Amino acid sequence: MNIWSSALVSSLLLLCAAGFMFSHVRTWRQCLELELEPEEFDYRRRQFRRRMQTSAMLGLLAVAIFVGELLTAWIDSVWFGMSFCVGMLIVLIWVCLLAAVDIFATKHHYNRLRQSYIIEQAKLQAELRRVQAKRGNGKAGGCSEQSAISGQLSARNPAETLFPEAES
Repeated sequence: MNIWSSALVSSLLLLCAAGFMFSHVRTWRQCLELELEPEEFDYRRRQFRRRMQTSAMLGLLAVAIFVGELLTAWIDSVWFGMSFCVGMLIVLIWVCLLAAVDIFATKHHYNRLRQSYIIEQAKLQAELRRVQAKRGNGKAGGCSEQSAISGQLSARNPAETLFPEAES
């Protein structure tokens, strides 16, 4: 690879890494403004740290590509070229591992949220059935209580909008 193509690839990769870091910082600042539960805040903090580290390592790889091209042109040693490539490969593997951990953590977090929404939906449906049964027996309650519970069920159930497959 010649120096110009190396510089182009490095520049594009560095711009992507800087854009990712800017986006992560902006998202983190938005999370700080919200009043999140401790568990959600801890998840977001860890996510921010993982993603910033991944983006920084991509930037490091971008610089290493360019510097490696320069150094291998000046230093004519097979061992230097091999060790430099092994070092870049280790950084690349680390980036891939961080990405895999981020995917797993995000999937785990949203599955846990989905479970809690399904449980809340079941509780609200049980409450709705209780109110409907009470109304069916001619006892107090009436239509206003049922419509209030129905409205509460549809308003408080984000699982229907976020996870439509949960309704089956």
